[in-house]
Formats: sequence, C-alpha cells, structure tokens
Amino acid sequence: MYSVKQNQLIMGALPLADVTVYYIDVRSVGKGYDEFYQQAKDMGCAFVKGRVSGITEKEDGGLVVRYEDIENGGTLAEAEHDLVVLAVGVQPSRGVAELFPGGELALDDYSYVGEADEDMEPGRTNLPGVFVAGAAAGPRDIPDSILHAGAAVAQAAAHLERVRAIDTASVKVAS
Repeated sequence: MYSVKQNQLIMGALPLADVTVYYIDVRSVGKGYDEFYQQAKDMGCAFVKGRVSGITEKEDGGLVVRYEDIENGGTLAEAEHDLVVLAVGVQPSRGVAELFPGGELALDDYSYVGEADEDMEPGRTNLPGVFVAGAAAGPRDIPDSILHAGAAVAQAAAHLERVRAIDTASVKVAS
C-alpha cells in the first residue's frame, strides 16, 4: 500500500509519467485499501504480477527490468524504464529481544514483539511493565499504529496504577 501511495503522488505531480508496479501480492486489506488500489489503476498505474529477476542499464542510461510474467504463463519478459524504485517488505527488528537481558521478551511466529493477549490487552507483552506499539508488533499502517499506541498507553497507565496501589498497600501494612 505504501508503493501504491507513492505511485499516486508521482502520478499527481507528473501526469504524463508512466508508472508500473511489479508485484507478487497486492495486500489491500483494510478500510478503503482496495478502493485506493483501484484508484491507482484508474489513474493509469500499470500493475504487473511478476517477480523481478534483474535490472540492467543500457548505454543510453535506460533501465531494462527482467521479470517473470506470472499472468502470462510465467514466461520471462523485459520492459524498459527511465527510473526504477525498489520497495522492500517490512521486516521485524532482529535485535529487539536482546534489549531485555533480564527476561526473555516473547516474539510471535514472525519475530515481531509478541502481545500477551492481542484482543483483550493490546500492547501488553509477556514482561511486566514492557509494552509494544505500532509496527514493532507487526506491519500496520499509520492509523492502526496510532490506535495501537493508544491501547499500549492505556495498558501502561493501568500497569502504573496497579504498581502504585501495591506500593500504597505495602506502606499501610508496614505502618
């Protein structure tokens, strides 16, 4: 979806530009995402289902993209472009668990920071007092990251309130 957004910005700024996106999967899951993708197609963006296998530069500076054309039987094809922008997928930070040597931070099946109960307590990790928000817990767009951050803040506030209540109770018992 980030690539689709960038393509729409280019097509808006340079209406005569020919924009082509080579993709394996279009992941337009989310409110309005499929319409956003369709809007980019309607604006003239070409979407080619195929895996890029190489890019070579011609003597005149043009770039030749070699790709597997999946929609046409998986044959190898080439297309010439003036500019090629590579968009990489989102990956989790591999060193995040090392930040907590005193306790093992749980990661999910994809190596993102795991949530103890994503549905009932979003943002809470397996470590007391450690909370996660946004893309550290998995790929999210900006609105979902903001929503997730709000949930993590609520979890952190509840944790601080519990700690304060325990500390207050222990002071009364000690008196």
